[in-house]
Amino acid sequence: MKNLIYVFIICLLVASCEKDESGQIPQSSKSKKVLNESEIILKENLNQTARILANIVQEDVIINELSLIYNEGRTTYNLCFKDLLADPKGVDDSFKNLRERFLKECESTGLIKGYEDIVSYLTKNNCYLYCPYPSSFYPKGITSFTVAAHPIDNDIEGIGYKFEGKKIREVMVNEEYADKNPVLLIMPKDETEGESKGEIITSGTGAKGDPVYEVRIGKIRCANFCGGLFEGTLELRVSRGYPVMDTSTEEVKGTFAVVIPIDYPRDYAKAAINNWTVHSNGGWYYQYIIWDSNWKPSKTQQCILVYEYDQVKEVSTSATVGYKSDDMTGTVTATAKTTYRGDFLGINEWDRDWFYATNTNPGPYDEIKDGWTVRKTCAVLKLTTPARTIY
Repeated sequence: MKNLIYVFIICLLVASCEKDESGQIPQSSKSKKVLNESEIILKENLNQTARILANIVQEDVIINELSLIYNEGRTTYNLCFKDLLADPKGVDDSFKNLRERFLKECESTGLIKGYEDIVSYLTKNNCYLYCPYPSSFYPKGITSFTVAAHPIDNDIEGIGYKFEGKKIREVMVNEEYADKNPVLLIMPKDETEGESKGEIITSGTGAKGDPVYEVRIGKIRCANFCGGLFEGTLELRVSRGYPVMDTSTEEVKGTFAVVIPIDYPRDYAKAAINNWTVHSNGGWYYQYIIWDSNWKPSKTQQCILVYEYDQVKEVSTSATVGYKSDDMTGTVTATAKTTYRGDFLGINEWDRDWFYATNTNPGPYDEIKDGWTVRKTCAVLKLTTPARTIY
């Protein structure tokens, strides 16, 4: 019954909009999945929203408001429909005209009647408007947006709507299209990470040892999209593997108990892929977050694992870690194993002495950034690791 209602709504929208010359654009069969009933409804609602917004985002007053998420100096990349429609005070009324025009368009097409109206759906399901690339990525003067909904059955390409003259034209939106045309994406809520994120260290308080060292993730650079345009912001995970001594058995075990989440903007990935030096700081994204606040001499060897979170792909990996209780004893090694969901971006084993010897003294083939030796876990992932002695 619900599907019949949505078909009827689509017919009304097409019939009432003479300026729409949409046609069926075939999508490729790559990375397609079969959708269940709730995903079909989600796809239809996101697509309806894209069609509505395509009618209004070309207006000057709307473009001015969208500049908050589109300009080079933006501090946010998306706008949640819940903030825009259900709790407008949460967005400081900065999108007043966008809200009013969107609600008016929904009402004129009969899409805000009843409990299951599109406005309620968007707010209840935490859908949001997302701008992957800023205005500086395009030639000056281009302000015509293409609006596309996440296709749900893949993250590579989907149907978009572009206003040309007095008509709306359907186009196929993917990474190549976004290279030349500014796009706004209508996105479903972000995936909920099923795995435990582990301990996230925020300060060096409670560290013990003489001396105690602190290591941070300074800047990180990822020259890989880890998916298609509709993948959105990269959900990078930086995990630390290290040795633990069981005092009762004197057995050394390896563990991955620390996972640091980093939301890496897509425009930084594009800058890194293209080796740009101006846009998005060349792909170098500033974090300065603690990786280890208690790197004592006894922790002889650790490892760093980086991946981009993905709900579907499950991967297992391992590395060697080593424990040295004091200067007089030998190093005992163990294997640290972990299972995670995501796209593998490399793993590296770091000996403490080697790490400190090279952190500000690069080798002949090493790169340096902000005075620190650049570390790599794979060809496309780089990071700096600022370190200091706490006491």
